[in-house]
Amino acid sequence: HPDYAIMTNVDFDHPDYFKDLADVKDSFETYGRHVRKGLFARGEDKSLRDLNVDVPVYYYGTAPDDDFRAANIVRTPDGSTYDAHDKDQKLGTFTIHLYGEHSVLNSLAVVAVAYMEKIDLEKIMAELANFSGVKRRFAEEDIADLNVIDDYAHHPSEITATIDAARQKFPQKELVVVFQPHTYSRLAAYLTEFGQSLIR
Repeated sequence: HPDYAIMTNVDFDHPDYFKDLADVKDSFETYGRHVRKGLFARGEDKSLRDLNVDVPVYYYGTAPDDDFRAANIVRTPDGSTYDAHDKDQKLGTFTIHLYGEHSVLNSLAVVAVAYMEKIDLEKIMAELANFSGVKRRFAEEDIADLNVIDDYAHHPSEITATIDAARQKFPQKELVVVFQPHTYSRLAAYLTEFGQSLIR
């Protein structure tokens, strides 16, 4: 059983397995009951705000009532910089060479866990500044005069996040999105939401 878990959001996904959002949330709570020390949950996600688990839940995000908060966020084509806070205490200024609001928040969750475990935040700053991401997420390739981004985003909220990241990285360029549906059941379940995520 893990000491900590980070929960970024609860979305209705895998419609071939889960009945509805409540069913997904139930699986998150089941997992959360196996965590030993604490959960770190994205504060703006309503489903995460009322988790029924047996450990402390620390909320992270950008809102004043989040336990861990990113403030003074500056997003540029080179990445993002932000101040991390534990309530009113500034923990430090962190720079990531990743894109999109979700990347800022994901890294903030890492900072929060490290802080709770009393890991030297200077080391976390250095590691985050050098972290280049994971496979199949915002993978960049230049082909002729085109910048091609390949991302495994297969849910409407992930597509929205990837488009947000691409606009940050390439603010002056025209954005053309090619969407490859992943499964029929997911496409049928989210057809409207996919359309909404692609017209932004």
